[in-house]
Formats: sequence, C-alpha cells, structure tokens
Amino acid sequence: MNEIEKFAGLIPRFATYDCEYTCEKHGKVKGYYFEHGDVREYVCPKCEEEASKAEQEAEFARQAEYIRREREAMYKSRNIEPEYWDKELKDFIPQTPEQEKALEAVKKMIADKSGKVILLGSNGVGKTFLGSMAVKALGGKILSMYEITTMIRMSYSARAEKTELEIVQDLASIPMLVIDEMGRTKGSDAELNWLSYILDKRHTRDLPFMILTNTHLSRDCPKKGCDSCFERFVNNDVLSRLRQNSSIITIKAPDFRAKRG
Repeated sequence: MNEIEKFAGLIPRFATYDCEYTCEKHGKVKGYYFEHGDVREYVCPKCEEEASKAEQEAEFARQAEYIRREREAMYKSRNIEPEYWDKELKDFIPQTPEQEKALEAVKKMIADKSGKVILLGSNGVGKTFLGSMAVKALGGKILSMYEITTMIRMSYSARAEKTELEIVQDLASIPMLVIDEMGRTKGSDAELNWLSYILDKRHTRDLPFMILTNTHLSRDCPKKGCDSCFERFVNNDVLSRLRQNSSIITIKAPDFRAKRG
C-alpha cells in the first residue's frame, strides 16, 4: 500500500442517499444526504453547481489578474508607457501619406525582425506610438536620449550596478531598440560616441532599431542649416549607417494628442 492509499484510508467514507428536501435557497429539490454519527447533512445539487461555478469564476479571475500583472511588469521592463499597454498596431489609423508610409515601414521591420526606421516630425504625429508597438512585438526597450544619457552618467558612481560599457553593450544586443526624443539633449561628443557604438553594433548584428526625433533633415531646413537639424545630433559614422537600408520618414500630420484632448 502506497502513501496515497494509506492517506485515503484515513478519510471517513459516507454512504449517500437520494432524497427530496427543501433547500433554503432553491426550495424543494431532489438532492441527497449523508450521515456521520447522529448528524445528517443534506446537499442541494443546485447549490453545488453554483459553488463550483463560483470557484471556476474566481479561478479565472485569479488567472486573469496574474496575466495582467505579468503583462504590466513586462511592459514596464520594456519602458513602454501605460497609454500604449492596451494598444495594437491596428489601432494606428494613418491620416496622411507620411503616416501610412511610417506604418508600413514599422510593419516590415516587425515582420523581418531587422531594419532601421527613422521617424522625424512634431509632437503627436504617432512616432512614439509606432515605436512602442515595435517594442511590444519584438521585445527590447524604448528609451529617450535623456534616459540613456542619465543611465550612463549614473554608471560613473561607485555604487553603480553596471559600467558604461555594460550599458551600451546591453543596448547594442537587445532584440529591438527605440531611441526617442533625439535632439532633446545637447549632442555632446561623449553622447555621439556611445550612440555611434550602439548603432554600429546593431547594424553589424542586423538587429532592428528606430530613432524618433522632433528635428528635421537639413535638406528640409528653412534656414538651410540650424540647431534643429537632425544631422547636428549624429556624427558621420552614424550617418553612414543610417544611409544603409533605412527608412527615413518625415511625418506631417495633425496632432493626435490635441485631437484626443
């Protein structure tokens, strides 16, 4: 006799008897009862069914909550903002040819799991939306230039968990990298150096990345060159990489955020 059989032998076995009785909740029902000692226990099949259904619903709710928490933890780890957690690529409705072109470029990147997409344009035209969807589909992270710069600056502390090299190596290796808000920081030599390293490694490894920026291309500059030109924030090495198999799109469209507000 195994341990399970021994344990089962300790559980009292009660004979059940079919009966008709009045349930406090369901009235007269055909149920059953069993006896233990001088006590007779009546069981209503409708109550049993409801209790079983309630337990199933509770279990489904627990599983749904677990999935929700796991999903949120995953999105947080990828640095995706809450406003995009419940969004999908199909929710991006292009209003202009440029937005349509940007959407198709991101779809192709997701399908191929490779490529480079650079989206330029003002606030609210869908750049971060598309970048977040790419990260949701492929993994990796979406990070602003300020966030990366801050991470690297913090690595110089004696209490830092990672060195600068480890940070840039991570960013050069993750499945997908979206760099947002390029042009918001100063574009120092140090910044250009680590940016060049990351993008060069990703290019060599055929790993996809996106650059999102509010700047404009120098060819579109009304002043024929100014502090807001995209080329001011990348060096020749980066520009050389970006010219190879890249989709560079300037999005002109109404402000989604203004419309939503």
